[in-house]
Amino acid sequence: MQSRLNKQLFNTSTHDSGALGMMAMVIHPFGTVGRHRAVVMSQGRPVAEVEFDVDATSTVMQHDIDLAQVAQQGRQRPEACACKGAVQSVGTVSPKGFVLFHASSGHGHSVVVNNADGKPVFDSTVLNDGDLFAVSLLEPTRYTLQNAIGAATGEIEVVFNDEIAKRIKQLEPRYVEVQEKGFDTDRIELASTQGLVFRIKGASRIVIEKQAPHKADTRQPVIRWQKPPTPSTAPNRAR
Repeated sequence: MQSRLNKQLFNTSTHDSGALGMMAMVIHPFGTVGRHRAVVMSQGRPVAEVEFDVDATSTVMQHDIDLAQVAQQGRQRPEACACKGAVQSVGTVSPKGFVLFHASSGHGHSVVVNNADGKPVFDSTVLNDGDLFAVSLLEPTRYTLQNAIGAATGEIEVVFNDEIAKRIKQLEPRYVEVQEKGFDTDRIELASTQGLVFRIKGASRIVIEKQAPHKADTRQPVIRWQKPPTPSTAPNRAR
Protein backbone atom coordinates (compact mmCIF):
# COMPACT_ATOMS: atom_id res chain seq x y z
CA MET A 1 0.00 0.00 0.00
CA GLN A 2 2.79 2.40 0.94
CA SER A 3 4.64 1.78 -2.34
CA ARG A 4 1.47 2.41 -4.35
CA LEU A 5 0.87 5.65 -2.47
CA ASN A 6 4.40 6.88 -3.10
CA LYS A 7 4.10 6.01 -6.79
CA GLN A 8 0.89 8.03 -7.06
CA LEU A 9 2.57 11.03 -5.46
CA PHE A 10 5.57 10.89 -7.78
CA ASN A 11 3.37 10.46 -10.85
CA THR A 12 1.73 13.83 -10.18
CA SER A 13 2.99 16.13 -12.92
CA THR A 14 0.85 19.24 -12.30
CA HIS A 15 -0.04 21.15 -9.14
CA ASP A 16 -2.85 23.64 -9.73
CA SER A 17 -4.33 25.90 -7.05
CA GLY A 18 -7.61 25.82 -8.98
CA ALA A 19 -7.70 22.01 -9.34
CA LEU A 20 -6.29 20.56 -6.14
CA GLY A 21 -4.66 17.17 -5.83
CA MET A 22 -2.48 15.54 -3.20
CA MET A 23 0.32 17.50 -1.50
CA ALA A 24 -1.36 20.87 -2.10
CA MET A 25 -3.82 23.09 -0.27
CA VAL A 26 -5.58 26.44 -0.45
CA ILE A 27 -6.10 28.60 2.65
CA HIS A 28 -8.73 31.34 2.88
CA PRO A 29 -9.92 33.57 5.76
CA PHE A 30 -13.69 33.97 6.21
CA GLY A 31 -14.20 37.11 8.27
CA THR A 32 -18.00 37.33 8.08
CA VAL A 33 -19.96 35.54 10.80
CA GLY A 34 -22.64 33.08 9.70
CA ARG A 35 -23.35 29.76 7.99
CA HIS A 36 -21.32 29.08 4.84
CA ARG A 37 -22.01 26.44 2.21
CA ALA A 38 -19.13 25.00 0.20
CA VAL A 39 -19.96 23.48 -3.18
CA VAL A 40 -17.27 20.89 -3.90
CA MET A 41 -16.28 20.47 -7.54
CA SER A 42 -14.54 17.60 -9.29
CA GLN A 43 -13.14 18.42 -12.73
CA GLY A 44 -15.29 21.55 -12.70
CA ARG A 45 -18.56 19.75 -11.93
CA PRO A 46 -20.41 20.04 -8.58
CA VAL A 47 -20.47 16.70 -6.75
CA ALA A 48 -21.27 17.50 -3.10
CA GLU A 49 -21.88 20.27 -0.59
CA VAL A 50 -20.67 20.85 2.94
CA GLU A 51 -21.48 23.55 5.48
CA PHE A 52 -19.42 25.25 8.15
CA ASP A 53 -20.09 28.08 10.57
CA VAL A 54 -18.00 31.18 11.14
CA ASP A 55 -18.73 31.94 14.79
CA ALA A 56 -17.50 34.98 16.73
CA THR A 57 -17.46 32.91 19.94
CA SER A 58 -15.34 30.14 18.45
CA THR A 59 -11.69 29.74 19.43
CA VAL A 60 -10.94 27.43 16.48
CA MET A 61 -8.35 29.15 14.29
CA GLN A 62 -8.00 26.50 11.58
CA HIS A 63 -10.75 24.40 10.03
CA ASP A 64 -9.76 21.68 7.53
CA ILE A 65 -12.01 20.46 4.72
CA ASP A 66 -10.92 17.45 2.66
CA LEU A 67 -12.54 18.05 -0.72
CA ALA A 68 -11.83 14.51 -1.92
CA GLN A 69 -13.49 12.98 1.13
CA VAL A 70 -16.56 15.22 0.87
CA ALA A 71 -16.87 14.39 -2.83
CA GLN A 72 -16.56 10.65 -2.17
CA GLN A 73 -19.22 10.71 0.53
CA GLY A 74 -21.54 12.58 -1.82
CA ARG A 75 -21.06 10.01 -4.58
CA GLN A 76 -21.65 7.06 -2.25
CA ARG A 77 -25.19 8.09 -1.34
CA PRO A 78 -27.74 5.92 -3.21
CA GLU A 79 -29.73 7.73 -5.88
CA ALA A 80 -33.03 6.60 -4.33
CA CYS A 81 -32.03 7.65 -0.82
CA ALA A 82 -33.84 10.62 0.71
CA CYS A 83 -30.42 11.74 1.91
CA LYS A 84 -29.24 12.26 -1.68
CA GLY A 85 -28.35 15.91 -2.03
CA ALA A 86 -28.28 16.46 1.73
CA VAL A 87 -25.65 18.92 2.90
CA GLN A 88 -22.91 17.70 5.21
CA SER A 89 -21.92 19.83 8.19
CA VAL A 90 -18.31 19.73 9.31
CA GLY A 91 -17.66 22.33 11.98
CA THR A 92 -16.97 25.85 13.14
CA VAL A 93 -14.16 28.37 12.79
CA SER A 94 -13.40 31.78 14.26
CA PRO A 95 -13.68 34.83 11.96
CA LYS A 96 -10.07 35.51 12.98
CA GLY A 97 -9.02 32.09 11.69
CA PHE A 98 -9.06 30.43 8.29
CA VAL A 99 -10.31 27.40 6.38
CA LEU A 100 -7.83 25.00 4.80
CA PHE A 101 -9.05 23.17 1.69
CA HIS A 102 -7.09 20.12 0.54
CA ALA A 103 -7.55 16.77 -1.21
CA SER A 104 -6.32 13.51 0.29
CA SER A 105 -6.72 11.64 -3.00
CA GLY A 106 -7.33 12.19 -6.69
CA HIS A 107 -6.97 15.51 -8.49
CA GLY A 108 -9.04 18.26 -10.08
CA HIS A 109 -10.81 19.37 -6.88
CA SER A 110 -12.04 22.93 -6.37
CA VAL A 111 -14.63 24.69 -4.22
CA VAL A 112 -17.05 27.62 -4.36
CA VAL A 113 -18.23 28.96 -0.99
CA ASN A 114 -21.51 30.85 -0.56
CA ASN A 115 -22.55 32.85 2.49
CA ALA A 116 -25.88 32.58 4.33
CA ASP A 117 -27.54 34.74 1.66
CA GLY A 118 -26.37 32.43 -1.11
CA LYS A 119 -23.83 34.94 -2.39
CA PRO A 120 -20.49 33.51 -3.57
CA VAL A 121 -17.70 34.76 -1.31
CA PHE A 122 -14.84 32.49 -2.38
CA ASP A 123 -13.87 30.55 -5.49
CA SER A 124 -10.69 28.48 -5.25
CA THR A 125 -10.11 28.72 -9.01
CA VAL A 126 -9.39 32.44 -8.57
CA LEU A 127 -7.33 33.21 -5.47
CA ASN A 128 -7.09 36.78 -4.26
CA ASP A 129 -5.72 39.09 -1.58
CA GLY A 130 -5.03 37.28 1.69
CA ASP A 131 -5.23 33.75 0.27
CA LEU A 132 -2.43 31.19 0.46
CA PHE A 133 -1.54 28.29 -1.82
CA ALA A 134 0.82 25.70 -0.33
CA VAL A 135 2.42 22.71 -2.00
CA SER A 136 5.16 20.13 -1.43
CA LEU A 137 7.13 19.02 -4.48
CA LEU A 138 8.67 15.57 -4.18
CA GLU A 139 10.56 14.63 -7.32
CA PRO A 140 14.00 16.20 -7.79
CA THR A 141 13.65 17.98 -11.12
CA ARG A 142 12.75 21.31 -12.70
CA TYR A 143 9.23 22.69 -12.62
CA THR A 144 7.69 25.55 -14.54
CA LEU A 145 5.69 28.08 -12.56
CA GLN A 146 3.00 30.44 -13.79
CA ASN A 147 0.07 32.54 -12.73
CA ALA A 148 -2.56 31.38 -15.22
CA ILE A 149 -4.59 34.55 -14.64
CA GLY A 150 -1.75 37.07 -14.75
CA ALA A 151 1.48 37.17 -16.73
CA ALA A 152 3.84 35.91 -14.03
CA THR A 153 6.15 32.99 -14.83
CA GLY A 154 9.08 31.35 -13.10
CA GLU A 155 11.04 28.18 -12.49
CA ILE A 156 11.42 25.87 -9.52
CA GLU A 157 14.44 23.62 -8.98
CA VAL A 158 13.93 20.72 -6.55
CA VAL A 159 16.95 18.78 -5.27
CA PHE A 160 17.53 15.78 -3.02
CA ASN A 161 20.80 14.38 -1.70
CA ASP A 162 22.29 12.75 1.39
CA GLU A 163 22.80 16.06 3.17
CA ILE A 164 19.17 17.08 2.64
CA ALA A 165 17.99 13.66 3.81
CA LYS A 166 19.71 14.21 7.17
CA ARG A 167 17.85 17.45 7.87
CA ILE A 168 14.61 16.88 6.00
CA LYS A 169 12.46 17.24 9.15
CA GLN A 170 14.04 20.61 9.97
CA LEU A 171 13.32 22.25 6.61
CA GLU A 172 11.30 25.47 6.90
CA PRO A 173 8.64 26.41 4.32
CA ARG A 174 9.68 28.80 1.55
CA TYR A 175 7.39 31.80 1.04
CA VAL A 176 6.82 33.54 -2.30
CA GLU A 177 4.83 36.74 -2.83
CA VAL A 178 2.46 36.68 -5.81
CA GLN A 179 1.19 39.80 -7.54
CA GLU A 180 -0.61 40.11 -10.85
CA LYS A 181 2.55 41.39 -12.54
CA GLY A 182 4.87 38.73 -11.21
CA PHE A 183 6.38 36.66 -8.42
CA ASP A 184 8.87 38.27 -6.05
CA THR A 185 11.43 35.86 -7.53
CA ASP A 186 11.35 34.06 -10.85
CA ARG A 187 13.65 31.24 -9.71
CA ILE A 188 13.02 29.13 -6.60
CA GLU A 189 15.32 26.46 -5.18
CA LEU A 190 13.82 23.83 -2.86
CA ALA A 191 14.66 20.55 -1.22
CA SER A 192 12.37 17.62 -1.96
CA THR A 193 9.29 17.69 0.37
CA GLN A 194 10.07 21.25 1.54
CA GLY A 195 6.90 23.30 1.85
CA LEU A 196 6.36 26.07 -0.70
CA VAL A 197 3.79 28.72 0.24
CA PHE A 198 2.49 31.40 -2.13
CA ARG A 199 1.10 34.57 -0.54
CA ILE A 200 -1.52 35.94 -2.90
CA LYS A 201 -1.90 39.64 -3.69
CA GLY A 202 -4.22 40.07 -6.66
CA ALA A 203 -6.17 37.60 -8.80
CA SER A 204 -4.13 34.41 -9.18
CA ARG A 205 -4.24 30.78 -10.20
CA ILE A 206 -0.90 29.11 -9.56
CA VAL A 207 0.07 26.26 -11.88
CA ILE A 208 3.25 24.22 -11.38
CA GLU A 209 4.24 21.65 -14.01
CA LYS A 210 6.98 19.04 -13.79
CA GLN A 211 9.67 18.93 -16.46
CA ALA A 212 12.18 16.15 -17.26
CA PRO A 213 13.69 14.57 -14.11
CA HIS A 214 17.37 14.95 -13.28
CA LYS A 215 19.52 12.17 -14.75
CA ALA A 216 22.39 12.55 -12.32
CA ASP A 217 20.47 11.27 -9.30
CA THR A 218 17.61 8.85 -9.91
CA ARG A 219 16.87 8.22 -6.23
CA GLN A 220 13.51 9.30 -4.89
CA PRO A 221 12.83 10.08 -1.24
CA VAL A 222 10.41 7.57 0.28
CA ILE A 223 8.04 9.44 2.56
CA ARG A 224 4.59 9.07 3.99
CA TRP A 225 1.78 11.31 2.77
CA GLN A 226 1.21 14.40 4.87
CA LYS A 227 -0.28 17.79 4.17
CA PRO A 228 2.21 20.56 3.42
CA PRO A 229 3.20 22.58 6.50
CA THR A 230 0.48 24.98 7.59
CA PRO A 231 1.65 28.56 8.17
CA SER A 232 1.73 29.40 11.87
CA THR A 233 -0.50 32.42 11.43
CA ALA A 234 -3.66 33.10 9.47
CA PRO A 235 -3.39 34.76 6.05
CA ASN A 236 -3.26 38.53 6.01
CA ARG A 237 -6.62 39.96 5.08
CA ALA A 238 -6.94 42.60 2.42
CA ARG A 239 -7.46 46.04 3.88
